[in-house]
Amino acid sequence: MANDGLIKNNFDQFLEKADKGFTLSDRKKVNKVGDKIYEKAMIAFLKEHERDVVYENGTKHLAETLTHEIKEDGHYEIGFSKKGKKAYIARFLNDGWKPRNQYGGPYGTAPKAKYADWHDFIARIGKERDQEMGKEMAIRARQIMDEKVGK
Repeated sequence: MANDGLIKNNFDQFLEKADKGFTLSDRKKVNKVGDKIYEKAMIAFLKEHERDVVYENGTKHLAETLTHEIKEDGHYEIGFSKKGKKAYIARFLNDGWKPRNQYGGPYGTAPKAKYADWHDFIARIGKERDQEMGKEMAIRARQIMDEKVGK
């Protein structure tokens, strides 16, 4: 495993390299690696749950409006753009909202649209990919530190 040295007896060396300086630019590079993994997982989830609906007036499916942006402090934010006009629905589904018709009963839904699948999907996708993101981010951080210090 690539990170064994980081975890085992090379921890002191890791701390020495980290002390040499990990800039905001470096942090952005490392976070970008994790962002790409999360983004792929989110798109796959949204595509898996996509319904055969024809949207009008420029409305797009959530998977087509997924956005990511790097912030000033180096962290990435992933969300949905305004052009889709339906991002609020993802929030309802994520938070556990179940739509009811005017008579109080449930609306009919497509077989793919199971509300249990959607509940807390934003955090769940991150938790499912946490190890993979951490591993790849650690590898990228190690590469950056090695470049600075020289192997």
